[in-house]
Amino acid sequence: MNLRTISAIIFFLLIGILLVLTYYPDLPDVKVRIRGEWFRLDYIGHLGFYAAIASTFLVWQTGWRKKIPIKLIILTFIAGIVLGIFTEYSQKFILGRSFNPMDMLYNCVGIVAGVLFSWAVGQKVDGGEGKTGRRGEV
Repeated sequence: MNLRTISAIIFFLLIGILLVLTYYPDLPDVKVRIRGEWFRLDYIGHLGFYAAIASTFLVWQTGWRKKIPIKLIILTFIAGIVLGIFTEYSQKFILGRSFNPMDMLYNCVGIVAGVLFSWAVGQKVDGGEGKTGRRGEV
């Protein structure tokens, strides 16, 4: 299996896990106290999970060795942010779940972080083009 196939499998696995976690009732909140204020650790989970979704989607679509087309970046931003807003808002209608705008914010920040990470790694790995304008040839 190549990188793009593995990325596609991971992407759809993450989407499946996201749907289960989004609609599973009564998930516990884990909180820590930082400088006298409570912080929910699941915020970090929201950010990381949505970043992983965005990154695996982009790797699936382009592979690491290609610059990411701006249209795909915009599509990923829009689709990811819609997904992050929809999954959180829809919890208003699930017994045992509740809407939390901070979860929604961390979902969207995760999408942005995943896209930026993929873009930065893609730029670094790509390494430019040779004299012929085709990658790998000089």
